Amino acid sequence: MTTTVHLPADLLESVDRQARELGMSRNRYIIRALKSALDSETLWSPRFVGELEAARSDEEGREALEEMRPVLSKSRTRKDPPEL
Repeated sequence: MTTTVHLPADLLESVDRQARELGMSRNRYIIRALKSALDSETLWSPRFVGELEAARSDEEGREALEEMRPVLSKSRTRKDPPEL
């Protein structure tokens, strides 16, 4: 699908330079960057993620996380649930 995006000149220059250095087209580079951003960003707060990490430190927490996994899987629409 074709779309138009307006980028500041300095950002476009950086994109073109990086794409050239990697031996790829501007389009391919931007698609790769967007996919990477979508895969890494989350709407979960840092505190919530920290609490999940803390729960992994004991057996009861790990069991609770395993019980949560199916619920999280059902609610996600574009990628697999993160490792808990």
